[in-house]
Amino acid sequence: MFSWRITKNDPVNRDVDGSYLNHEEWTCFSEVGTKVSMEEYQITEEKYLNAITTFMDEMGLNRVYVNALEQWSDEVRNQNDNEFLSKIWIGKAVTVQEVRELAKLTLRNAIWCKLGFKKQFFVHFGYDYYMYIGARKECMKSNDAVIKSGLFIESFDSPYLLK
Repeated sequence: MFSWRITKNDPVNRDVDGSYLNHEEWTCFSEVGTKVSMEEYQITEEKYLNAITTFMDEMGLNRVYVNALEQWSDEVRNQNDNEFLSKIWIGKAVTVQEVRELAKLTLRNAIWCKLGFKKQFFVHFGYDYYMYIGARKECMKSNDAVIKSGLFIESFDSPYLLK
């Protein structure tokens, strides 16, 4: 399985332990209005959502499954997505559009989820606006698309894989 870490942060700005050194950089939706404008945030968020769908397209997937799901009610209410989330559960197959909405809610700290398709594909989300994607094939077109979008992609095992 190929696995990547996708982030908006340039990896050259990490120390030897992998910690990001630029503490002025925003890392969370809660920093909208202080460290980042909503417009800039949404541009970056859209790049992440597009990265997921690009990999799904290259893998030939039109759905994945919800493998883990945690919801934080206050943030779900703030995002006005109670109705959408009432139709989502662990094990449910979700469409590309639902994947985009779940990823958006995760990036905005309203929920946390892990998505996947059998042992062929996964999407995990981590702290500090990190996203992990894994696929059974190399997905060179998707890697190139992520780089062209302005995000950074590195070969990296997801820390959220079951050991």
